[in-house]
Amino acid sequence: MTPKVMVDYDARGLLETSVMPPPPSDVSARVMVSSVPIGRDSVVALSGTIDVEAAWLDRLVVAACEMPVADGETAVAEFVVRSLSEIFPSCGVGVCLGSVVPEAPSSSSHVRLSTSPVEQKIFKYVPPGHEHRCDGLAKARLFPGFSCERVLDVEPGSTLHIASDDAVLDDDDSPMMHVVRRAALAMGRGLGLARSHVKATADARDLRAMNSHMTQASRLASLGQIAAGVVHELNNPLTSIVAYTDWLIRKQGPSGDPDSLERLRRIGESASRILRFTRDLVTYARPSTENSLPVSLHTVIDKALAFCEHVLAQHSAKVERVFAEGVPPVRGMHEQLVQVFVNLFTNACHAMPATGGTLAVRTELLLGGHSLAIYVEDNGHGIAPEHFAQIFAPFFTTKVDGRGTGLGLSIVKNIMDDHCAAIHAERNGACGARFVLTFPVQ
Repeated sequence: MTPKVMVDYDARGLLETSVMPPPPSDVSARVMVSSVPIGRDSVVALSGTIDVEAAWLDRLVVAACEMPVADGETAVAEFVVRSLSEIFPSCGVGVCLGSVVPEAPSSSSHVRLSTSPVEQKIFKYVPPGHEHRCDGLAKARLFPGFSCERVLDVEPGSTLHIASDDAVLDDDDSPMMHVVRRAALAMGRGLGLARSHVKATADARDLRAMNSHMTQASRLASLGQIAAGVVHELNNPLTSIVAYTDWLIRKQGPSGDPDSLERLRRIGESASRILRFTRDLVTYARPSTENSLPVSLHTVIDKALAFCEHVLAQHSAKVERVFAEGVPPVRGMHEQLVQVFVNLFTNACHAMPATGGTLAVRTELLLGGHSLAIYVEDNGHGIAPEHFAQIFAPFFTTKVDGRGTGLGLSIVKNIMDDHCAAIHAERNGACGARFVLTFPVQ
């Protein structure tokens, strides 16, 4: 069953209408329909000198010029109901609006229209005193209490309804139907303009985001050049510090002075931390020169696990692999993708309890094989809810033991963006964390 939303307008509701006083008992219903409100407080009958159809069309033209297309399709439908109810206050007026849904994922800026709406919204104007006659919800009959109801197709999924007890609605050549048909055309044009406005707004937003991204990329490229020079100058003395510290520790031997050994270890750890930070800074800021080629992500994961063997052993971590069959390659840069999983596996090990834990890696084909999801899960301490919005921000870290530079997940996010892939984090059950990576496949 198609879900529906109904909005009623009556004298007690949202519409402010100029309603004609009830006609005398000897006046036919046709005379009621043939009267036209020219302004808010005046009504001219057919016996006057003013052409009734021209007056109605004048009101319709004014309404079409004021149509709120910038406020969306719902606002257009409500406005059409309101405008026609002011022109024909003794008739039931309704719009059955079929929703327009994107066929592509919501993150896409190109919205394609579906000809099979999944939702319908119904908007009605109910003449005062006739509420009990207007309880229809079927698309073919919104006003079952009236003897006549005309339904005009505005576009696929959307219709315009007008109902009355006067048989003038059955006459296609009547002035009233001429006006109603033009109202349907104006409504269709308004709905199209509303969708165009939504798309233009989304395109402008995407353009601003792209300009911001390009500006950021330019800044990062400059930062990368600076960082490369800094790292070049620092690497040689830092490497010497680490090497000579290790040599002094070995020279002291097990029988050496404990205080001296502890100081030497701290010197070595500090120098190693600076080396890690400078390498991460260059990786984060400097554009990659690696070429994009077809890559097997299962091979990438296996290679990353091999690189992390010492970290896994140090934390007594058990590895579980569950790989989907028949996974096609993705287009990407092999070394960068290996770094993504090395960073994720290292973070998982750092979060595990001292007694050891489990690192699970699963792959799954989605969307009929057009997308590949990879789940990296651990049973560590997890991610605090207040940190989810910040974990991919540069220099953000919760590690207080000097193991983190705050750039690991930022590097991961940048690499995923470069591969047109997505990553997000979530809780893994009662404890632990789960990172979900989604790649488009070739």
